[in-house]
Amino acid sequence: MALEIPGYYYDPDRRKYFRIENSKTAPKEAAWSAANVKRRAEEESEDAARTARLRRHARRVRPAPVRAAPLLGGLLAREAGEGGGVSPGGETLVRAWAGGLRAKGMLRLQPENITGGTVSSMWIGPSDERSGLGVAYGIVDGMCFAGSYIPRDGDDDINFGYAAERCPGLRLRPARYAQFTPQLMAINFHGPSRKMIVANRAYPHFNVSISYFTPGHSSAGDSGPAWVVDDDNDIVPFHTVLRGSNNTSVHACQPAPTGSRLTCVFGTTDGIAQLQDDQPTWLTPPAPPNHRRKRKQNTRGGRHAGHLSQHPNSDIHPWQQDVLSIDFLAQHPEIVLAGTRSSHVCLLDLRISPLDWRPKSNTFGHFSSVAHIKSVGPHSVLAAGPRNAMSLYDIRFLQQQRPPRPPGGEGTTTTAPAAANGWGNAATPIVVFPEYRNKAHVDIGLDVLTEPGYGCSGLVAAAHDDATVGLYSLQDGARIASPAVDGIRAPGEVKSMMWQTLPGDRHPSLFVGEGPCIKKYSFWA
Repeated sequence: MALEIPGYYYDPDRRKYFRIENSKTAPKEAAWSAANVKRRAEEESEDAARTARLRRHARRVRPAPVRAAPLLGGLLAREAGEGGGVSPGGETLVRAWAGGLRAKGMLRLQPENITGGTVSSMWIGPSDERSGLGVAYGIVDGMCFAGSYIPRDGDDDINFGYAAERCPGLRLRPARYAQFTPQLMAINFHGPSRKMIVANRAYPHFNVSISYFTPGHSSAGDSGPAWVVDDDNDIVPFHTVLRGSNNTSVHACQPAPTGSRLTCVFGTTDGIAQLQDDQPTWLTPPAPPNHRRKRKQNTRGGRHAGHLSQHPNSDIHPWQQDVLSIDFLAQHPEIVLAGTRSSHVCLLDLRISPLDWRPKSNTFGHFSSVAHIKSVGPHSVLAAGPRNAMSLYDIRFLQQQRPPRPPGGEGTTTTAPAAANGWGNAATPIVVFPEYRNKAHVDIGLDVLTEPGYGCSGLVAAAHDDATVGLYSLQDGARIASPAVDGIRAPGEVKSMMWQTLPGDRHPSLFVGEGPCIKKYSFWA
């Protein structure tokens, strides 16, 4: 910085000092004339004062609270040309909709005189538009299997008293079915055949038993609902045993979509089973008996057991081991997705022989055991499990490289075993969910809402290991605020939940198994 000398002007361009001259003798445009020197000094003083004033005001200005509102704030941002109408961290409309979810009642599957219990598996479905009733089937602690209507009043609350006045003579209380043996493991519904499918443990040899029944259906002329929740004596299930399933447990049951030759597929501790033509068989070739005995020893102690050891040259493939979750790839009824305890995500093409499946081409690694696998589009797969690991993958971008480190969280610093076991086929997540919290549980609830209009990609409802539930955007992985859902405090970990649109509703509702009850959360402005 040039030194200021009284009576002289420093020209920064010429880097010289000039004597300040009277304006009468100096040239008109001369920078060293007294008038020009005085004018510049006043302008610099004004600029300095303006800058100081702006700095003071910047500390006083705060964004209007309305800008934080997901709907109105997003609309204001769009009018101002900020972000194209999308609020920071997620989609405007889905954030507003999630914020408007409210608790809308519950139904209890277990008698009032029995305390405790948790809904371990459930299925929610629409009954018919004629009566406006929904239906729920659920299993409590693997022991109590019950079905119930979901009656609602004018405020969209579950209200059995209101429905009793509108539907006199209809049996609304939950029906409990004693025809199913204890140790019920999974339940789901196959729409094309209208079969309610239940997987349970059969005695005396502890084989897996696949049971199914068709819920009652009244004629169109009846005044009651088209879908009838039958009394205990009216249910006549068909039971069949999965051969070679001694001491096998079922983790997941997924009905096949329209166009598939199968009725259902099952993820078990010994691979994948299938139900076809009312007979359950093994879809994957069974592992050698000595490996199965070793697996029983390694996983003894519950479903929280760690990864299985896997030798690079082993002939035992991931889909022959402990399959925790299973799904069908969207728009591909012949491609099955399987998530394993050993951290593998498997894409299995049913059009070719299972003997021709190769891990190097159809398997990639997740950051933990894959407790949940969900198809959320023709190319996107969501995998979630322990170690706070939930990620979205694009199966078109499978790469021959090691996966990156997990996106943070305690205990998430190891790479996926699928890359470490010599197979090398891994995928890099396109979206991670840093606020997902599940350190150790594989028996925990999760469901994905993929209906159009609810976010660019969809919305995930995921249970946490502290008995809470969170909503997440599939677009960027951010957690979406929802006071009602964020306020859930279940008696224990939530093991089952489901998005479903009931008859007469314009929006889907979230059904959450909180203890022995199924609670409903719906949008209500």
